[in-house]
Amino acid sequence: MEGSLPLILGGIALGWGLSAGLMWKERRLGLAAAALMGLLVSLYLGYQHLAASGPSICSVNQVFDCDKVNRSAYSELAGIPIALLGTGFYAAVLTASVLGFLQPARYRKAGNLVFLGGLAAVGASLFLAWASIQLGAWCLFCISLYGVNALILAGGLMSRGDAAGAAQDDRSVSTMLAGGVVVFVAAMAWYNTQSGGPAAQVADAARHGDADAYTALMEVAGGPMILDGTEPVLGDPAAPYTVVEYADFQCPGCAAVTPMMVDLVGRNPNIKVLFKNFPLNNQCNPAMGREFHKDSCRAASASECARQQGKFWDLAHLMFKNQQDLDADGLAFMEQQAGLDAAAMQTCMADPSTLTAVQADAVAGDKIGVHGTPSLFLHGIQGDDWLYMTGGPDGVEMLVHAHAAGTKLPAAPAAGSHPE
Repeated sequence: MEGSLPLILGGIALGWGLSAGLMWKERRLGLAAAALMGLLVSLYLGYQHLAASGPSICSVNQVFDCDKVNRSAYSELAGIPIALLGTGFYAAVLTASVLGFLQPARYRKAGNLVFLGGLAAVGASLFLAWASIQLGAWCLFCISLYGVNALILAGGLMSRGDAAGAAQDDRSVSTMLAGGVVVFVAAMAWYNTQSGGPAAQVADAARHGDADAYTALMEVAGGPMILDGTEPVLGDPAAPYTVVEYADFQCPGCAAVTPMMVDLVGRNPNIKVLFKNFPLNNQCNPAMGREFHKDSCRAASASECARQQGKFWDLAHLMFKNQQDLDADGLAFMEQQAGLDAAAMQTCMADPSTLTAVQADAVAGDKIGVHGTPSLFLHGIQGDDWLYMTGGPDGVEMLVHAHAAGTKLPAAPAAGSHPE
């Protein structure tokens, strides 16, 4: 990936240069070019915000690591990826610039609006640059947007005088608002679909009444479920359907599934999720033959300590978002972000009983048949039996909906019936 650095930098410089050159000749076309660049980059960063998307093309080394920045705690505002908020802004500027070029008399106020938006965008750039300093990494595509925002601010400043002769029926405000909202809503709808995961074909068949298809979503658990009552709970503790999730904080698949579990509980108040640690590391998991994830034991211990302070989910969210930074320094920063007591965390991490609790989770996972992460088990649809979910979160939802609606479900296949 290191060899792609000059190519990426060259592409960014070309985009800036083309936009600036067009702006020098015709500022609306230059604004349109800058906004288009911003829109495309924001869409890409919005997609890469999903852990399931894999590494981005601009994660080239430890200094220039787009994923570290784009999936950090700073990359969201009220749960919305900042990159997708940017799509709305750039779409608004692009719409006004193109239409203003074609019909300048109808969009004379657009310059003032672009200028104000540019000020806000440059302010956001300064904040994100500060965040990168805190993280010790830089996102090249984010930096490209810093330049785009500066160009938009400059173009808006150049266009402010246009508003002097604006007519009463000037369409700048309504057009920019419509363009920005439509693109933002569409981007968020797509993002929510991706983060929730598309249903498997077999789950779709089950949804449409094929009872036999339900058997492909589940199988009998390979052993007893051992719960000690300390498991963190997501959702209503009194919910009739229980999902136990075994996960490893360094597992990319777990990072992808966790937001899906949050969505699952949000859509289904009759489902609760219990979390248990299953680090893929023989230092704390006797079921592992070697150290697959070097920081997973430390992260699991930190999650246990956070649980004792009532902030398990706060820290877990940050650790899944920043899987490359689960060393001691990275965890200390995330613990601070989660509002944890630092002294209590240090004491807890040094307490042998913390590692014992992690090991107990791992042993329990081995007994019920966990062979990899994430592993989901469902209780509540077949008496006292625990079922291993081969259909993932989508399968859980399908089965629970069917059971709650009174559908007669087939018996779950025996453990190991479905290929891994």
